[in-house]
Amino acid sequence: MIRIAVGDFKQETNSFSPVPGDRPHFEQSGYLLRGAEILDQLRGTACEIGGALRVTDPRPDIEVIPLLAAGTGASAGPMRRALFDALLGEMLDRLRAAGPLNGVYMSTHGAMVAEGLDDATGQVLRAIRDAVGPALPVTASCDLHANVTPRMANAVDAIVGYQTFPHVDLDRAGGRAMEILLATVAGAVRPTTALCRLPAVLPGENGGTVEGPFSEVMREVLALESGPGVLSASAFSVQPWLDLPDVGCSVLVVTDGDAALARTHAGRIADLFWDRRHRFAVTRTPLREALRRALQSDRRPFVLSDGPDAPSSGSTGDSTEILKALLDTKFNRTALLNVVDADVVQRAIRAGVGRTLTVSVGGKLAPAFFSPVEFTGTVRTISDGRFTHRGPGYRGVEFQRGRTVVLQIGPISLVVSEQPALQWDPEFYRSLGLEPADAQLVVAKSPTGFRAAYAPFAAEILIPDVRGIASPDLPSLPWSRIGRPIHPLDALKDWRTPPIGGVYVKDKR
Repeated sequence: MIRIAVGDFKQETNSFSPVPGDRPHFEQSGYLLRGAEILDQLRGTACEIGGALRVTDPRPDIEVIPLLAAGTGASAGPMRRALFDALLGEMLDRLRAAGPLNGVYMSTHGAMVAEGLDDATGQVLRAIRDAVGPALPVTASCDLHANVTPRMANAVDAIVGYQTFPHVDLDRAGGRAMEILLATVAGAVRPTTALCRLPAVLPGENGGTVEGPFSEVMREVLALESGPGVLSASAFSVQPWLDLPDVGCSVLVVTDGDAALARTHAGRIADLFWDRRHRFAVTRTPLREALRRALQSDRRPFVLSDGPDAPSSGSTGDSTEILKALLDTKFNRTALLNVVDADVVQRAIRAGVGRTLTVSVGGKLAPAFFSPVEFTGTVRTISDGRFTHRGPGYRGVEFQRGRTVVLQIGPISLVVSEQPALQWDPEFYRSLGLEPADAQLVVAKSPTGFRAAYAPFAAEILIPDVRGIASPDLPSLPWSRIGRPIHPLDALKDWRTPPIGGVYVKDKR
């Protein structure tokens, strides 16, 4: 019997968020599963572990030992160290109690930071390697926005990244990581890694893989992966709001025992990536212009991408800039938008459905960026805040945003939740009886991930010029620790520029 341990530990950290990552981000805005709960709730879903299980389930000779799955769809600032240590400690305790193993697969994000620990993902993978010893095969999957470090690459036999943004191949990444793991266990392959790191941080709005500069890079990645001798190829455009000395985009190639081939291919794709860095700059539409276009059009819906306040990018989810503009312009067509404000939720629940109340909403969690807005609305809906993704990203996975209410003022529906949550899927609104396809204006607090589910019915998608912790205007942010020089903060000619740029090769013999 082949015994494979499976775990999951991920948070996408934003250094500029004033809200530390804490337990509610997992328990209320994501998932915290233990043991058999992982198999029961993630089997058959379009997430990494769901994909890994699709590889192992048909094989009666494989026993999967589920450890801990801790993930959040709403990121924040660096995770509280006590929580990080507790979750990692529990993961390791379960790993040590699992008995003899043939391999370990870990689902990670790759951009997780804890208090006092810049490379938290590297810490997790290193701790797992130390627990199982140098010989046992270990593989990991990472988000396309991972900050892949040499420490991460050195701790495992192979890293497999997402190849899509919007992310619709989480299960593919998990499945491929499991396939490489099982082939390594069987002695059929010897994974060898080349990692090229680029001194650049790039906004997500033009980082999609359907069109634009990153799609050209990813086409080369896909072609490479289908070629001989290559087990996996990944390009990582990094979570750009990491104010760390060691952060940057990267290209990672895993071959079957051929270090020279891995290095050559990784360097070639890194050159392509670097040559396109200037094309990631984002053109934004003035907010009032975006509202005017939506108001005057006979098409619907207009979807506004409020990426600067995206919970999935580590923002607080309580920006009121678009809400204020709607009220100031007396927007008189159906609009759906949302804000995080636990106090307002509590007041609305106490008032009850059908009651009207005046509240100061939003703008309280990140006062350096946002400010509250006075809003008078009728309580239309009270919900427990749970919703399940139906679209391609995380399909079948349930998310929670804490208790949630809908406040109505004329044609404007304001969703107010206790906790931030991932906003890739229209179910964010549909679970509350609100249909985005029927609205004139819909706000999705996401830079790109929402496009996979919204684009098929959106009349137009606009990127308004608004502020936020996850702004694509990277030079405007208050950097203090980031390794310099780095694009776009500095003018650079070569991606091999230290301290970030360069090549790392791991050949396990």
